[in-house]
Amino acid sequence: MSLRKESNLKTAAKEPMNLFGVAGLFALSLATLNPIPLLFGAVAEAVYLLFVPDSKWYGERLEAIYDKEVEERRQRLKKQVWGTLSQEVQSRFTRLENLRTQLVSPTYQGQKVYRAVLRKLDYLLEKFLLFASKQVQFHQYLLGVLGGVTPVTPGPPPAVFDDQGRPVKKKQGKVPRASYDDEWIRETVDKVRGAYQSEIDEMNKSRATVENLHNQALLDKRVEILMRRQEYVQKIGEALSNLQHQLDLMEDTFGLINDEIRARSPEQMLADIDDVVLQTDSLTEALQDVAPFDTTQVEDGAGPLYNVPGNP
Repeated sequence: MSLRKESNLKTAAKEPMNLFGVAGLFALSLATLNPIPLLFGAVAEAVYLLFVPDSKWYGERLEAIYDKEVEERRQRLKKQVWGTLSQEVQSRFTRLENLRTQLVSPTYQGQKVYRAVLRKLDYLLEKFLLFASKQVQFHQYLLGVLGGVTPVTPGPPPAVFDDQGRPVKKKQGKVPRASYDDEWIRETVDKVRGAYQSEIDEMNKSRATVENLHNQALLDKRVEILMRRQEYVQKIGEALSNLQHQLDLMEDTFGLINDEIRARSPEQMLADIDDVVLQTDSLTEALQDVAPFDTTQVEDGAGPLYNVPGNP
C-alpha cells in the first residue's frame, strides 16, 4: 500500500538534486556542443531511477519527510483550535497523541501496511481536532439560542462583605466543562423548538384577525423563518450528538489498536481502522450541510498524505 498516490519513482525523479544534475549536464552539453555530458547524464539517470526509488534508504528518507509533514500539519491545526477546546478535550487529545507515539513497534517497522496503520491514525488525530472544534461551535450555538428563548430571572447581587464585615473572596474554582451528552442536547433542542412553536402558534392566531395584506405577508414570512430555525436547531442537535459519539469511537479505536498491536497483524488492525475512517468521512460529509469546515477544513493533500480515498 502506497503512502501517496504518486509513486516513489516519480518522487525520486522530482528530487531537486536530481533535476539540478540533469539540467546541469544538459546545459553543459549545449554550451560545449558536446553530446557526451548529455549521454553520461542519461545513463546516470537510468541507473538512479532503477535502483534508488526502491532502495531501503530512499524509503526511510521518504518516511521521515512524510512524518515531518504530518507533524507540522497537526501542529498548525492545534494552534488554530487548541484555545477553544475545554481542558477535558485537550487531555483526551493529548492522551491519543501519546498512544500514537507508543504504537511505533520495532516488530513491524518498515512494513508498508504498518505505515498505513500509522498514517490513518494520524488522519484520525487530525479529524479529532476538527470535530472537537465543531463540537464547541455547535454547543455555543445551542447555548445562544437557548438564552434567546429562555426568560432571564434576575437574582440578588453577589455579596461584597460577609456577616463580620470582611470582604468576600471570589472562589477560585475550575470552570465547569461544557456538557455534550445526549440528554442535555435533547432537552435543549426541545426547549428551543417548543419556544419557536409557541411563537408560531401566536402569530397564526394573530394572522386570522389581521386585515392588512402587508402585515399578513410579514407574519407569514416570520412563521416561515421560525419553522426553518426549528429545523436547523434540530440538525445542530443531531450533529452535536454525532460528534460526541464519533470522538468516543476514535478514542476507543486508539485503545483497541494499542491493545492488539502485540497480538494482531497490521493487516487486521488496518481493517478496524478503515471502518472508523469511513464513518469519520461520512460524518464530515453530513456536517458540510450544517456548517462547512471553512478555515479548519483538512488542507489540500490530506488524502495522498494519509492514503485516505476521496480526499484530493
